[in-house]
Amino acid sequence: MSQPSIEGFIQLITLYRPNFPGEIQGASSAQVDAFAELVYQVSALTLPSDYRDFLFKMGIAAPGFIADTSQPGWGERVPWSAFVKDASPNLESLHEYYSYLLEDGESPPPQCLVVGVFGVHCEEVFLECQRGIAGRVFSEKSNSRAIWADSWIGHLYKQGFRYIISKHMEIKAQNAITREAASQLANLAIAYGLEVQWFSDALDFCAASSDWEVLFYISDYTISPFFYLAGKKQSWSWISGDRTNSKAADFLQFLKRSSMN
Repeated sequence: MSQPSIEGFIQLITLYRPNFPGEIQGASSAQVDAFAELVYQVSALTLPSDYRDFLFKMGIAAPGFIADTSQPGWGERVPWSAFVKDASPNLESLHEYYSYLLEDGESPPPQCLVVGVFGVHCEEVFLECQRGIAGRVFSEKSNSRAIWADSWIGHLYKQGFRYIISKHMEIKAQNAITREAASQLANLAIAYGLEVQWFSDALDFCAASSDWEVLFYISDYTISPFFYLAGKKQSWSWISGDRTNSKAADFLQFLKRSSMN
């Protein structure tokens, strides 16, 4: 497992997407400094080191998708990264956004940095920022915050975890479950031998085998849980071929019992 850092995140994704380092493009020091000055003028905040590292590595181009946007005056399509859900982390878009805030005399929520703009499902993605230290990642609607992750680096790793499951693994089982079942299933996954990942939090449960050939993920852990069990095709003897493995049998049977129809 790579170290918790932007570089570690890039190394992790590269294991599954070898061309990843060549697909991303970082911002220059001049670009980051200009943006940092603009952010300070608007919010009197300094950019957290983790977020500055992200801009230096992926601030100009991050692979993912092209999202349509209906925002007037912002073009028909805005580039965005699969790792920031559905709002653009592109520095050019952010710089333009902050320029309009400065012109209109507006600002983001107190002690919050805007790290993504003009998405399909939410217009801004925020990063809590106090004394140059990055906090939680969230979106906001009607003054209600939807927390995505406890930290910026953790958010990237969780998004990467989802990406690996959906694009590079075979999903063996997936379904909605109750909150009680989610807790029991997480405990059973640990008992089986899956390792809880450092970016797992109260929002999303993320666990993997030591070789990362089996990945287990429960989204919205305490609200509306949905689990995914995925792995490489050659990794399924414990669940489909070896019926004498009691832990594997228990795990599979619990998945069947806890799924909500």
